[in-house]
Amino acid sequence: MPRDDFNSNIKSLLARRVGTRCSNPNCRKSTSGPEVDPNKALNVGVAAHITAASNGGPRYDKSLSPGQRQAAENGIWLCQNCGKLVDDDTLRYSAGLLREWKRLSEQAQLLEVESGEQLGV
Repeated sequence: MPRDDFNSNIKSLLARRVGTRCSNPNCRKSTSGPEVDPNKALNVGVAAHITAASNGGPRYDKSLSPGQRQAAENGIWLCQNCGKLVDDDTLRYSAGLLREWKRLSEQAQLLEVESGEQLGV
């Protein structure tokens, strides 16, 4: 069965909506920075699916269409550590909890942009 992966535009959008910080409110680590090459930047973040990209994956929802699985609404930006964490313990890290993390992180980023000060979640 094919995976319904995010395209590069969706990945970039998910990262920018949270200021390239992990969306886990207990983490919020930066996921981007400079490489030695002045023309490159490194990325240690992942565009994770809230409900899995394919059958058998973490939190898979068979009611979603491929387009819904690939949409920004089904994605959350996480650091690699938190991405692994949420996929390994799906009972603890439910789709509902991930949606709440995403909402809180986007809200905190908007407040930061509006105020000009870095805020925690």
